[in-house]
Amino acid sequence: MAAAEKMPRSGGMGLRLLFKALTMRRGRVLAAVAAIAVGAAVISALSSLYFDVSAKMSRELRAYGANVILAPTDPTGDKTFSAETYRKAVVALPADKLVAASPFLYGVVSTGEREAVLAGLDFSGARALSPYWQVEGAWIGVDFDDRNAMIGTRLAAALELEPGDSLTIAGKDTGESVELTIKGVVETGEAEDDQILVNRSLAERLLGMSGKVNLGMLSVAAEGEEADAIAARLSAAFPELAVRPIRQVSQSDGALLDKIKVLMAFVAGIILVITALCVNTTLTAMIVERSREIGLEKALGADDGAILRQFLAETLALALLGTLIGLVLGFGLAQLLGQAVFSTAISFRAIVLPETLLVCLAAALLAAIVPIRRAVRIVPAQVLKGE
Repeated sequence: MAAAEKMPRSGGMGLRLLFKALTMRRGRVLAAVAAIAVGAAVISALSSLYFDVSAKMSRELRAYGANVILAPTDPTGDKTFSAETYRKAVVALPADKLVAASPFLYGVVSTGEREAVLAGLDFSGARALSPYWQVEGAWIGVDFDDRNAMIGTRLAAALELEPGDSLTIAGKDTGESVELTIKGVVETGEAEDDQILVNRSLAERLLGMSGKVNLGMLSVAAEGEEADAIAARLSAAFPELAVRPIRQVSQSDGALLDKIKVLMAFVAGIILVITALCVNTTLTAMIVERSREIGLEKALGADDGAILRQFLAETLALALLGTLIGLVLGFGLAQLLGQAVFSTAISFRAIVLPETLLVCLAAALLAAIVPIRRAVRIVPAQVLKGE
């Protein structure tokens, strides 16, 4: 008699009941799975973008120039520091954070007609550092090219120079002169428009400043506070350098990224609420349809705990199935969004899997609270009248 009252269930019986519950009402089950899958897809896609957005967006924003400057600590001295210190500082940066870098060495040279500012730089780094520069002609392709130069648009106009023309310059202090071919005319809207740009080794020779640079310009993929932290670490490691983040750039990076993250969280929250409502409605309808079945189980001895476990198992099964489908769809959706927003693929992030699973399981269980309570409160005598 006691055994009948408790109606113990073996694992096999529980699995058969679970299988029957999920296959007998396929329409309801598919509706619940679809709702969870849509929610999981959106959440996993937005999560993938969230974890990738800082790096992707920060690198996109790096197209607007440097956000960290290396300068000598003592601005009253010769305003230079060693090129070796610059190299060590760049190497000390995390490789995944450094987008581009170039040292700059400045001095005055004679063009025969007038004096002009000569800037020595690494062209490969400068090109990656400042992709917004407008160049008529071509960039200098290699850093060791000492036969070609680029020239700012205003200085080119004053000297009546075009790409392909020759220009002879001489160092004021060294007296050394060299004939260069103008490979490109640069328009930046900044000081470079009045400068002659050559590779740094040539500038060192003409200016008599071997192994020296005036400043280093870095483009670092980091948000505002992170850029400050990187600058602080470099300052501590290299006391001879004044490392300064360009705050307007780094702070605008952080502000924009924060807004994007808040928007993503808001959209994900709305989708989660809609998913929970859909699951709640579907489960409630399933409980109503199965009222007699539940009443019969109770009449045969199933207690409230057994009914609770049965429906929790069904809810978890639906949530797991829907989440797995949603993860696959979400990764595809993330790729579409990544191409649309960043024109690049979104990297797979392992953390998205447990995060999406936990969120969807929590949402499904919350949505199931009211339907399960309704199932537990079913009174056999009320639903089995006339049976």
